[in-house]
This record gives sequence, structure tokens and C-alpha cells, in this order.
Amino acid sequence: MILEAVRAWRCPVHETVDHPLLAGRPERVYEERAAEILETALHDVPEDIEVRRRTVEGHARRVLLDASHQADLLVVGARRREGHLGLQLGRVAHGLLHHSACPVVVVPQHTDGEA
Repeated sequence: MILEAVRAWRCPVHETVDHPLLAGRPERVYEERAAEILETALHDVPEDIEVRRRTVEGHARRVLLDASHQADLLVVGARRREGHLGLQLGRVAHGLLHHSACPVVVVPQHTDGEA
């Protein structure tokens, strides 16, 4: 089985390029952060599953919709919002459920106190 893990990232328009850490290639910081987040998310994947990691610059919904054309299944997370009962989908999950080229599974994020 092959798992392709995709993390979309964007460099904020308002970000200043004068900051010393951003000199030369400001998007580098955001791309590296996306790779770190992806690695953290994949730490429990069983060793017998081949994982292909990919970070892509762009809007999450567009990046994942593009990925759905080569996928058998798209799995996305959904955050629970404080004070709401049940699961409320954000723009990305909602857009994927309506426009994905493959089946979509939405997995709610556990919050403190949940099993």
C-alpha cells in the first residue's frame, strides 16, 4: 500500500522580506514548516506502508482537489470548534466533499477530553 501525504502551504502576502530569517528566499521558511507538520502527522504510520511525502505551495482546497485526480481515496482532517456540537466542516473539507474526483473521508480532530 502506498500513502501519499500532501501538505499545502502558502507564503502570506503581508510577510516582510526584510526579516533576517527570510532573506533570499522567504518561502523557504513556510515550506520547511509544512514539511515539519507533515512529518509530525505521519509519526504513527506503520512501517509496512510506503509513504510519499509532498509539500505544495497553494490553497489547500486546490492542492487537494488536484491530488484527488490520482488518488483512490482522499482523507482530510476537520477541527472541532469550541462551543459547537457535532462536526462543522470548514471550507476545505466542504469543497473536497463536493468536488473531489475520488471518495473523501473526513476525520475529526480529537480535542482534550476525547478518547
